[in-house]
Amino acid sequence: MFHDSISARRPAWRWALVALALVATFGRPLPAFAQAKPQPTPPAQTKPAPKPAAPNPAAPAATPSATPSAPATGSVAPPVDEGPKIRIADIEVRGNRTVSEETILLTIPIHAGQDVTRAQVMESLQRIYGLGFFLDVRAATEPVPGGERLIFNVVENPVLKEVQIEGVTVFPAEELKQPFVPMQGKIINLKDVQAAIKDMEKRYADKGYVLARVIDLQVQPTGTLLIKVAEGIVNEIKVQGNEETQDYVIRREITLKPGQIYNFNQMQEDLRRVYNLNYFEDIGIKYEPVPNDPAKVNVVVSVKEKQTGTFQLSAGWSNRDGPLGILSLRKDNLFGRSQSVSADLTVSRNFAAELNYFNPWIDEQHTSFGTSLYWRNYFNYYGGFLEQRRGAALSFGRPMFGQDPVTAQWRQAARIRVEGVGLMGELNNWTQPLDTVTGQPLPANQSMTDLNTTLGYTVTFDSRDYTLNPNTGWFNTYSLDQYVPGLSSVRMTRLQLDVNRYTPLWFGHTLAVGWKLGTLQTPFGGSVPAYERFYSTGAYLIRGWRETADRGYLNTLGPLGQTFSGDSFTLGSIEYRFPIVNILSGVVFGDTGIFWDQFSNNFGWERARSGYGLGIRVNTPLGPLRLDYGLHRWGEPGEIHFSIGQKF
Repeated sequence: MFHDSISARRPAWRWALVALALVATFGRPLPAFAQAKPQPTPPAQTKPAPKPAAPNPAAPAATPSATPSAPATGSVAPPVDEGPKIRIADIEVRGNRTVSEETILLTIPIHAGQDVTRAQVMESLQRIYGLGFFLDVRAATEPVPGGERLIFNVVENPVLKEVQIEGVTVFPAEELKQPFVPMQGKIINLKDVQAAIKDMEKRYADKGYVLARVIDLQVQPTGTLLIKVAEGIVNEIKVQGNEETQDYVIRREITLKPGQIYNFNQMQEDLRRVYNLNYFEDIGIKYEPVPNDPAKVNVVVSVKEKQTGTFQLSAGWSNRDGPLGILSLRKDNLFGRSQSVSADLTVSRNFAAELNYFNPWIDEQHTSFGTSLYWRNYFNYYGGFLEQRRGAALSFGRPMFGQDPVTAQWRQAARIRVEGVGLMGELNNWTQPLDTVTGQPLPANQSMTDLNTTLGYTVTFDSRDYTLNPNTGWFNTYSLDQYVPGLSSVRMTRLQLDVNRYTPLWFGHTLAVGWKLGTLQTPFGGSVPAYERFYSTGAYLIRGWRETADRGYLNTLGPLGQTFSGDSFTLGSIEYRFPIVNILSGVVFGDTGIFWDQFSNNFGWERARSGYGLGIRVNTPLGPLRLDYGLHRWGEPGEIHFSIGQKF
């Protein structure tokens, strides 16, 4: 990756020091084994490696592409030729003014009276240079009685008087100079300078600027330390791997733009939004150098698309609905433009036909548009009737509070729905018309259909990390639906609050807590119709209790299961979600809810019903497949619940 290659570069000042080592030495030249100065390697500039860009919870762990080969069995490394040796009669240090000779001599592994090789002298030079106080270190010899005098010629760094930092915009230069303050007035120690540079780069990395680095360091004779910083300016953002999805669909989710300083935290959030489009099974990021401009970088976003169209034709048997047939056509990312269209047909006791279209971006302000046509027959076991709905709906949504259209967490939506609703009873094979308010049979040859026009408004706060299977964040919805007087058979207002919190625990474990509260009001008079009451089904289900119920079972709960219906309700759920293996995860859950009628004086904790149990989730491109087994009382048979998507 580009990050690795640039972090391994040595600034130009280091190579300059190495070049100085090759210049002719002071005094009598060394023997052939000690002519050259070693090429010291100061501590490498380190920087935390970027984290994975937009992790796919269902993706398998990466496998290394190559493994280092083991050495050949029985091979023996050839001996190193250390060259001739000379007898060292004396050792002297020259050129030091501030650093004591004793400090230097204690560093080297050579002492008088020893026969030394070129390698030992090179090691000594390396150690002296490693003290960090010297701009140059060289070695020479001169004859003395009993052998040779080994002379180390050193050039000390100047005393630090000033630090100049160029190329910084993220932090004030004075803030970055703080680690150098204790060095003022002292001889420059390159080890301390290197530590200060690491501190500087860590400040950048801690804020997400992981490509920021020092590209040049100059120690001037006047005592000025000149540091040049490249903060990692984005030259270009490239998108690759998308064959169907239009580039702009991906780019409009990316807030990082060319000319800005690269920030990994910002880019990670951008890639999270791209992943939440649900068009890609994997997303990666890499960096490319910009020729002749080390201060800039090209960012490459690579995606792997997944199937976004589904066709389903099936037949089966449901414990709830009996025999059924399903025909479903759905295409997300239509024409690669992030639009979706679907057509669904279900033939069973719960007959349903539906057409839907949704476009999340119809303008630069991230205004969304959706429309649907539907015809649904739904058998309500707790209500004891067959509900028939036919209607159409339009909706528009956009960000609130002037927030950035891309990153906005607060959104609002307005909708209008026109709908006809009728109820049928079980007499004559579910062809008996019922009164839509009371749910009671109508006289012979009479029918009743409500025609309603509803205006709705919803405010949503969404800070989830991943929409299909969140690990952290909030997802809260506050909604109001008003049946328009004069255009509706019903005079009613629906208010509902839905609050969900997801808290990461450890190693992919999540604690999810949800709470729902709803009420139906009739401020203009009239009654709440039977088909608009809240029932313990679907999103309002208390797991562990039956979804499908016969009359005998319902009567054990009260007349037609009235404990599980009302014009008001509150329901709380808690789930401990944990990974099992690959795409399989588990859940421990508990639900508690109360349904009641406001004007019947029947609210009481004795009406509360609870359930608890275990479940498994299978992560799929459509969302988690959910299978739960719940109990409402220990020692009694439990209930199985199956659906698509998390309960909340």
